[in-house]
Amino acid sequence: MTNSEYLKPIPTWDTDSKAFWDGCKEHELRIPKCNDCGESFFPPQSVCPKCWQRNVSFEKVPGTGKIYTFAVVNQNKSKAWAEDVPYAIAYVTVDVAEVQVFSNVVNVDDPFKLKIGQKVKVAFRDINDEVSLPIFEPA
Repeated sequence: MTNSEYLKPIPTWDTDSKAFWDGCKEHELRIPKCNDCGESFFPPQSVCPKCWQRNVSFEKVPGTGKIYTFAVVNQNKSKAWAEDVPYAIAYVTVDVAEVQVFSNVVNVDDPFKLKIGQKVKVAFRDINDEVSLPIFEPA
């Protein structure tokens, strides 16, 4: 798929999030973790939101989790999403790291049948040679 074929926004990264996006490109979910206090957090940033230290690294996690909350989008006037309707967007609490990641839940016959607490696992959608998006699907 080329950038001209993909109509949805393509994420960009900065120095704080580059390790996260590099992991996605390699189909690995990497979550930032403070090396001083041990706190995992999301989204990526250079300062720990708990202890305010800058000693942050990225930990590869299995990518399993549970739906914390979700919504089903029934209409979207943008051409980019029109063929996806209805689709689910969710906060997923990632196991091990206990952080919430906002993403789509895909590969479901009926997104209205998703449940809070339902187990999911990460998958990746390759957009181009540089970007893969983390998405979730039922486990």
